[in-house]
Amino acid sequence: MSPTASSEDGLARAGRAPTKRILAERLEMELLSGNLPAGTKLESERALAQRFGVSRPMVREVLHGLEQRGLIEVAPGRGAFVRDVRVTDVVRPVDALYRQRRPTPRDVIHARLMLERETAALAARHATEEDLLALDVSLTRFDAARDVVSRARADIDFHATIARAAHSQVIEIMFSSIAGLTFELMLRSLGDPSVVREGVPYHREILCAIRARDPEAAAAAMTGHLDVALRTYGDDLDKSLDLVAQRSIEQLMGLSGD
Repeated sequence: MSPTASSEDGLARAGRAPTKRILAERLEMELLSGNLPAGTKLESERALAQRFGVSRPMVREVLHGLEQRGLIEVAPGRGAFVRDVRVTDVVRPVDALYRQRRPTPRDVIHARLMLERETAALAARHATEEDLLALDVSLTRFDAARDVVSRARADIDFHATIARAAHSQVIEIMFSSIAGLTFELMLRSLGDPSVVREGVPYHREILCAIRARDPEAAAAAMTGHLDVALRTYGDDLDKSLDLVAQRSIEQLMGLSGD
């Protein structure tokens, strides 16, 4: 029996059965711990109810929530099985938490500076030839794009590829957790000619530094790239990113009165 199971048995014996929220959190921790390989069959509803000291309907409801989040797969008549956890399964609730806090462009840029400076430096140390090719493809797609949304998609792919080229699973997941916010930031940047004029040339500088295996130059180029927005966004820096992104989308669709 696992330490978690033992502690839950203790709670049940003490008459302190977990709430539905706590039950969901603890089952989620077990699923994300890596100790249960994909395809592992979970205990039955009855066994889980006994282990945690809760009702079977509560267990059923919690399992349904975990299934909706993509953490398990329920096969009627066979039981619940652990799914292979994808990065999107993990970062989706984090993205929702960020948005509840109504971050500003300044918040996101500061987070990107902290993360992507080191990411670029690590990519310069660890990028493979395959990584370098993928980065080149992303920039080719970026240069060929004829609309802001397509350019933003290529842009986010470029930065995500740098995160992968760092060859750190934690850094890749960290970047993925802010990728949605970053994409919205890119819509604002790529719709602003002054930001494009100053910021886009840094793409090639970043790639050249990574290809040259120069961590310091890669970090400096990434810093210069992200600093452009801090110098050019003006009042938008401290507005809600949701509102800034919504305005950018309306302008792209020709709905804005500006």
